[in-house]
Amino acid sequence: MSRTHERAYQLLAERVRLGVPSRRALYAIIAVLVLSGIWWIGVHFAATWLAPHEDELQRLPQEALALKVHGAAAFAILLALGAMGAYHVRRGWGLRRNRSSGSVVVGACTVLILSGYALYYLVTDANRAPISVLHWGLGLAFVPLLIAHIALGRRSRHAPFSGRDAHHRDIPSPHRQLP
Repeated sequence: MSRTHERAYQLLAERVRLGVPSRRALYAIIAVLVLSGIWWIGVHFAATWLAPHEDELQRLPQEALALKVHGAAAFAILLALGAMGAYHVRRGWGLRRNRSSGSVVVGACTVLILSGYALYYLVTDANRAPISVLHWGLGLAFVPLLIAHIALGRRSRHAPFSGRDAHHRDIPSPHRQLP
């Protein structure tokens, strides 16, 4: 493989990583999403854990505010995920980098989106509890999953390229003659 091709592959691999402004915005949205979810869980169960005889009407405004913040952050993360799907996910998949952890992150996001939608629009009192527990558990587990994906991605950036990595239509194969 020529040095030109090797440098082109390195540049493409570097471009899988989100830019600094995008990364900071994504991390801020995720932080608001996770913290507002923890806030809601804390307020919702504080009466059970701390003061079982407390009036429930005192916690409702706090729960409502936490859910409003959580919902706004959920809309923002949907926009961010759409932008990442068009660029970051597609490029990483084409370069065969971080596919397994990326698939886990995408799958977790999908389940969180579907369970959040179900909690807001579809559930009844009979099936709220299991869907809520799924949403809370996966929401709390999402942070370590994302950290693992980022760490693996940073490590895989330094892995050498091979001709088999160049199957994506945006990446010319090192074995094919360019016109």
